[in-house]
Amino acid sequence: MNNASVIIDKEFQSLIPPLSPEEKTLLEENINAEGCRDALITWHGILLDGHNRFEICQRLAIPFRTMDVDLPDRDAAADWIDKNQLGRRNLTPDQMSLLRGRRYNRAKKTKAEAGSMGGSSKGQNDTCLPSTADRLAKEHGVSPATIKRDGKIASFLDEHPEEAKEVIQGKKKLKDVKKKIKSSEAKKSLVVAQERISNEARKSIELVCDIRHCSCAELFTTNITPDAVITDPPYPKEFLTLFTELSESCAKAKVPLVAVMSGQTYLPEVMQMLCKHLKYRWALAYLTPGGQAVQQFPVKVNCFWKPVLLFGEAVDWIGDVCKSQTNDNDKRFHDWGQSESGMSDLIERLTKPGDLICDPFLGGGTTAVVSLALGRKFVGCDIDAACVEKAKQRVEASWK
Repeated sequence: MNNASVIIDKEFQSLIPPLSPEEKTLLEENINAEGCRDALITWHGILLDGHNRFEICQRLAIPFRTMDVDLPDRDAAADWIDKNQLGRRNLTPDQMSLLRGRRYNRAKKTKAEAGSMGGSSKGQNDTCLPSTADRLAKEHGVSPATIKRDGKIASFLDEHPEEAKEVIQGKKKLKDVKKKIKSSEAKKSLVVAQERISNEARKSIELVCDIRHCSCAELFTTNITPDAVITDPPYPKEFLTLFTELSESCAKAKVPLVAVMSGQTYLPEVMQMLCKHLKYRWALAYLTPGGQAVQQFPVKVNCFWKPVLLFGEAVDWIGDVCKSQTNDNDKRFHDWGQSESGMSDLIERLTKPGDLICDPFLGGGTTAVVSLALGRKFVGCDIDAACVEKAKQRVEASWK
């Protein structure tokens, strides 16, 4: 066939995982020695398979044959490419996942379009046909669940074509790409939320930060609807009933996520009180490295961490170790105050920019200051009027 009759479609070419340098060298040696034995596959003259052979033959002036396949449209041609490439032995698991996922998504699209026109392309009832996932799972020797997962991966990468290109070229692993994209999107979301919070705070700090002098129970009777409660109630025995008050209030308000910092002396009692009304999810380890250890004389323990008890449904993946910076104890505003670095780790780990964060045991206002700095709104309270006033002054000072 004349070289000029072969059309290179950049979109189709980008679908194909490239050969490694060693594979391409071996292919060129074989073609140079034996000629181009296999036909190049085309569709209306557009090359679907044999891009490397075409380039080598063109460069070395070696004759080649072509074979045109009969396909109904570009989607079918793209699917032919993916199916053909899945027959290769040298694909990475990520490349195979992406190729299977693209096939699954195309097939679902075709099936949906056929359904919207009043039936399947074969005129059969859909209930008589295997599902798309079942059919492709059998074809590729994986489970239907794997095919559906691959579809989600392909859809995710469709939104990030440059990253998809690096995965299909084998330059990057899918997990690293997803981590990079997630981090980038989180940073953009944070900047937008911080700007919005800043603009509202300049008009009036009350628009983004509501601090009240009242009890936890009283705060929740005002029908607040926080996205998360992140709080550090007092630990001594005489305050244990506050954990019951907290759990009842959060349960009635149907707070999606509740994170409660606790000491360990009365941890069994705290757990019992919280679990009576809230769905336990996990316990995070909150590290306080450096010279921040609290000496627990009755049990002879130098304590370098404390539990953060997490309640609510599991939505996003999280790590279960968070920490303050080394030697970052901050007792400027309250004797029991937590560091801003530690509270920042908790809030970033558990919530999203734009969320409304609640701390019904406000103390010195650390949760409020950090929430606003991280593009979250805040509502909270304390029964100590002096603490409330000090927290308000601290928040206002952070925006001057």
